[in-house]
Amino acid sequence: MNPVVETQHQQPKLLISADWFAPGSRAGGPIRSVNLVRLLHDEIKISVLTGDRDLGAAETYPGVVPGAWNDWNGIAEVWYATKGQHYTGAYLRAVAELRPDAVYLNSMFSPSGCILPMLNQLVRPSTRVVIAPRGMLKPSALSTRRWKKTVWLSFLKSTGLAGRVVFHATSEIETDEIRTSFGKNTEVVVIPNAPAVPASEIEPSQKDPGRLRLSFVGRVHPIKNLMFVLRLLRQITFECTLDVIGPIEDSTYHGICKREAEALPSNISVNFLGAVAPDNVASVVSRSHAMILPTLGENFGHAIYEALAIGIPVLVSDQTPWRALDLDHAGWDINLNDPERFAFVLNWLGTMDADEHREWRSGAHQRAVSFQDQYNLKTAYHQMFFSEIPV
Repeated sequence: MNPVVETQHQQPKLLISADWFAPGSRAGGPIRSVNLVRLLHDEIKISVLTGDRDLGAAETYPGVVPGAWNDWNGIAEVWYATKGQHYTGAYLRAVAELRPDAVYLNSMFSPSGCILPMLNQLVRPSTRVVIAPRGMLKPSALSTRRWKKTVWLSFLKSTGLAGRVVFHATSEIETDEIRTSFGKNTEVVVIPNAPAVPASEIEPSQKDPGRLRLSFVGRVHPIKNLMFVLRLLRQITFECTLDVIGPIEDSTYHGICKREAEALPSNISVNFLGAVAPDNVASVVSRSHAMILPTLGENFGHAIYEALAIGIPVLVSDQTPWRALDLDHAGWDINLNDPERFAFVLNWLGTMDADEHREWRSGAHQRAVSFQDQYNLKTAYHQMFFSEIPV
């Protein structure tokens, strides 16, 4: 472990609490979301409190020292708590030792990522707390384990805790979800997630009519709706390959999807690639002609943005912030109650040649570039965390 060297001037201090962080990959968006440390590290002293293993893993991450502060790429310090530590005091020790100016909670229902910190805030309110629900207040997310979630949300509201924090929403849709749960006067700051920079240029299109390669990036879980894709593929009569990239989170659902894939006609191939290291996902997706994700709900959709950023058009549901994609020739966002429209687009993609596909690849890339140009994310995040602190 290498100590993180403090700068000579006094920097604001931010403590990020999240169940997963790099080098984890299986939790998907939540991990990439807290990587905003790359954006802010030169002006803020950042510490991250997280677990010592990936989602569903039994072993500690290789190369990290659990129960201690680890240097992360020279720009932040990370405490990889063992499961017992993470639930029984690592957060309290971190707050006492670091005395952060702001705390950023990347969860809504995690015992260690939100519940313990909020209970501490009830007993000893001492710092600015920002909560990122990460899509966990969507109706589709609240429908699972509903009783437990309802009790916790009611507690936050009845004790006034929800009124003592700032909520970070990544879209106006999520703002509505937060205020539906906690009231119209809840303090919400809307800032998009801080994603990777789009590719400087896109690769040439390799698309022949009558052939289609699709990618699906997401956890194998009902909310990502892989079964919807597999049923659509029954209607494809040309050669089509689907690469499924993501960890198995629901083994029963995975088994159902596997059986559905095996029953597809011989012109359809489905490859279950499992969890792929974040740095390698783009290279797999870049081999596809489109990424398909008919998700039941995303508060941002990192996988969608990252496909656009490398010039891969996307075919998604209308339950994400990525809307009107077809107007930019970047992809399609379609209501899940209209599977015929999904099937029509898939068949149209199948007929495309390289020239037509190149136009959609260019539109996808430009949509990601436009997103980056639209927001001054560095200033926006700094103000959200430290607007009451003179810098």
